[in-house]
Amino acid sequence: MTPLFCDFSIGAVRLAAGALALLTLAPRAAAAPEPVHHAANGTTFRPADVDYAHPIYKTEFDDPAEEGDWVLEGGKSMTIASGWLILESAPHADPKKQSTNHLVCWLKKEVPADFFFETVLRPQNKREGLNIIFFNTRGVKGESIFDPSLAPRDGVFPLYHSGDLNSYHVSYWAPPRLTTHIRKNRGFHLVAASDTDIIAAAPPETFETLRIYKRGPMLRVLIEDKVLVAWDDDGKTFGPVHQHSGWIGLRQMGYTLRTEYERLAVYPLRSGPR
Repeated sequence: MTPLFCDFSIGAVRLAAGALALLTLAPRAAAAPEPVHHAANGTTFRPADVDYAHPIYKTEFDDPAEEGDWVLEGGKSMTIASGWLILESAPHADPKKQSTNHLVCWLKKEVPADFFFETVLRPQNKREGLNIIFFNTRGVKGESIFDPSLAPRDGVFPLYHSGDLNSYHVSYWAPPRLTTHIRKNRGFHLVAASDTDIIAAAPPETFETLRIYKRGPMLRVLIEDKVLVAWDDDGKTFGPVHQHSGWIGLRQMGYTLRTEYERLAVYPLRSGPR
């Protein structure tokens, strides 16, 4: 007589074999494309088509009244003082919950589809935090981001990347990850990655000049004149190229706590060679 445990063992083997066969026959989900490490990463880029004479918006944050040019969602505070725009999140008593206090600060001025953006900034602690810039941001039906028909936003991340907004965004500073990412929204699609994080590696007291160049499908994110991360949107893999005007937003994850922006400008692009 065959012992009972042997019957169980044989049955288990047969069940396992059947499951393996089903897994083998089942269609596999398509893997997401790997983020692009563009050949332009690390190269020097000085665009020739920037119209510096006619800025869309330009400030050195000398006038506290310019706070009216911005809209804060989430976080603790937005202030203009001592020649800086200062964005802060309140520290949480429990460090494990610090990631709940995110913010996004929107420039009210609508920006054309193609533009050149630059700002000079310094995180309070370059070894702890994560900062992002949203651009070409509009509602998925073409609405202004301030349209009351859109869902209310309070800094919680999915509302911005997988809600009712289309945009690109770049996480230009992200220790300890030490790479810069470009994502396309709606959908939070990781499309490009850098080989380094220049801001995290810089001395604690220094300000860095961050620049973004957007012309059609061409995206270049720079520190000074060096390309940090680049991507050319093919308009197919993750939907059409965002060729609409939109809004720019400065995002800080809750554990960034404080970033100081010394100046900020957005310029249109001229027709002609880049």
